[in-house]
Amino acid sequence: MTELLQADKRRWALLAVLALASFLRVWRIWEIPPGLWYDEALYCLNALSVGRGHWPIFFMLHDHPVEPLYVYTLAAAFALFGPEVLVGRLVSAVWGTVAVALFYPVARRLMDERWALVGCAVYAVFRWPLHFSRTIFRAVTPPIFILLVLLFFFRWRERRRTSDAILCGLFLGLGFYTYISFRLVPLLIIAWWFWLAWRGELVWRRDARAMATIMITAFIVFVPLGVDFVRHPEHFSGRLDEVSMFHNRIQVELADGRTVVREVAKPVGEVMRGLAGNALAVAKMWTVRGDHVGRHNLPYEPVFDWISGILFYLGLLWAIRYALHREAAFLPLAWLLVLCAASVFSYGAPNILRMQGAIPAVVLLYLRGLVLVARGARRWVSRRLAVVVVVLLLIWFAATQLDTYFRRFAASPVVRNEFLSDTFYEPARITRLMAPTVREVWVSRDLAEHLTFRFVTQRVKNLREFVSLSDALTSSSRPAAVLVSAMTLQEEARRGDPSALLAKHKARLQREFSVLSPTSNQGAWTRLPFAYLWLLPPEFGSANH
Repeated sequence: MTELLQADKRRWALLAVLALASFLRVWRIWEIPPGLWYDEALYCLNALSVGRGHWPIFFMLHDHPVEPLYVYTLAAAFALFGPEVLVGRLVSAVWGTVAVALFYPVARRLMDERWALVGCAVYAVFRWPLHFSRTIFRAVTPPIFILLVLLFFFRWRERRRTSDAILCGLFLGLGFYTYISFRLVPLLIIAWWFWLAWRGELVWRRDARAMATIMITAFIVFVPLGVDFVRHPEHFSGRLDEVSMFHNRIQVELADGRTVVREVAKPVGEVMRGLAGNALAVAKMWTVRGDHVGRHNLPYEPVFDWISGILFYLGLLWAIRYALHREAAFLPLAWLLVLCAASVFSYGAPNILRMQGAIPAVVLLYLRGLVLVARGARRWVSRRLAVVVVVLLLIWFAATQLDTYFRRFAASPVVRNEFLSDTFYEPARITRLMAPTVREVWVSRDLAEHLTFRFVTQRVKNLREFVSLSDALTSSSRPAAVLVSAMTLQEEARRGDPSALLAKHKARLQREFSVLSPTSNQGAWTRLPFAYLWLLPPEFGSANH
């Protein structure tokens, strides 16, 4: 009876943690992160292309290679609820909450159930997975499929059922449909199998059939994507070539005057220096200097503050010390090292977007450091006081992580610019709102063809694109709106006076869009004009039409 009551309490505690994770992944999701960055719009437009006889196994819109699984979940959500930015981000919130839920059954096989619950709470408030659970990007999915592969392999070892081996292989195969970094996961699985065999916990003569079942199932699931890779090698290597540390891309002028981009192998010394620099950058990202990309992270903010980082380092040192003897040490350590390679072997390190598959391993190592502190505290103080120490450390972790994300990250002008809030998203949103009140909306081509603008306004049926402002003004059915970028206005100024042209047609300025720009004073920002929205009054309509 006592065990049943305890199990019931743990179940309710897990549900409470999942409720917290869900809440944090949807709270203010309509404004944090702001805007809609180019890649998010790319995924949304890919999703809108699905259906009506078009069911691609790989996406290459604007030559950006994208695996299909996440895009199809977006397509399903858009079909059910409409193609909106909020719907797309809620899809990621669901994926992110599933990752928190799956962390528990894996963690409780590496430590006791109470600590596994604590780990779920850590995962729920950890800003690294939290942020990518609120952006429209396929890299949110690899942690889920890695956790599923590990979970069903654990279950196979516990029950020796073929069904668990098949499910392990199924999720291993499906993982290749998620994100490019998942291609590293077989290295982790193979390393784990060899470690288990070395420890005598996996016997090839006895277990070879199950291992073959896993690999064959994974291969069968992978075959359709593999066939596509054979037919279209650029789908497999396109993104690898773009981020490779082993090649330089140079422009070469051909005899006919054309310029092409070619890849040239780097010298070995340059490659080694680059990889060493990346490895150092990844090593520093935990507490010294983090990812600089505002779309991924508060620029240069480390993953952990120093207090929480010390716990992570303690767990890492413990894992290194016991890696040869304890699975709970070997697996998170190997997991971290293999998935960190996604950033070490690509330019721009540290890049936490590419390393998302390592998130559960990072939480496990932080959790192990917390366990070590708890055990050490019990030697000096009472058990109750040791619990207080652990609770205070968890509160500190949650407070610093959530404050960094919901206050500092949300207020960062760099982040606002990276998510194209003022440049393409806000003009597109206002254009969409204004479109029903006019006969036509004319938009300069540089704005209209941007993917962010295209997705936000994809339901605007009366949108027209222009190159020359005079064409838009003289061809419009009044009343009409004209949205023109500052860059296009500068081009117009070379041919004449755009202000006089607008005044001639009695255009009324409705909105000026400006973008944040850093000034010479460190930390200071100013606003520069980016686009203008004018309204053309209706009285000119009869004259033109």
